[in-house]
Amino acid sequence: MSLQAEDVLDFYELEAELRKIDAMASPSEAHGILCGQLSGGVKGEAWLKDYLSNLGAKGEPWDNTREWFCQLHKFTLDELADDQFNFMPLLPDDEDPLDTRLGSLAEWCSGFLAGFGSAGSRKPEEFTEDALTALRDIQQISQVDTEIDEEEDGEAAYFEVLEYVRMAALMIFTEFAMDRDNIVPPGATIH
Repeated sequence: MSLQAEDVLDFYELEAELRKIDAMASPSEAHGILCGQLSGGVKGEAWLKDYLSNLGAKGEPWDNTREWFCQLHKFTLDELADDQFNFMPLLPDDEDPLDTRLGSLAEWCSGFLAGFGSAGSRKPEEFTEDALTALRDIQQISQVDTEIDEEEDGEAAYFEVLEYVRMAALMIFTEFAMDRDNIVPPGATIH
């Protein structure tokens, strides 16, 4: 199976794969969990088992589904580590209603916190003030009220919050994951 990043890093594709394993997590929450795990420094072969457990998967993934999730892991890690800051949380399309997109952003934030927390405990001194602020803000966004004005002001506010979450996730990834032996993506050759 030769998948491209644009085939895997897609909200609706992730939704279809989650249905195959009877996962309880939404696509946004599932992507947030993975991003949180990666940002927390989770690596190694056991990541998929931990990830599926966090998704509330009721079914065991078949070989092709397992490969798909491994590609999701690889492409997500590539985006987080990209020096062009191309990372973007997987959320519904911009054509979907604003309250749906805002709810998905809240789910993504909740998943990110769960995934980051599952990476292991940390001492308070390991956190910079910026990281603590970002994690607190992500936590507050995870509890946002989705009843919002559908007018232009609501759209502008949504995109502003989305951009903040995107940059906060990148900052947390850089601060915690990049410091851990500069994470080696799965399948990479080490010279």
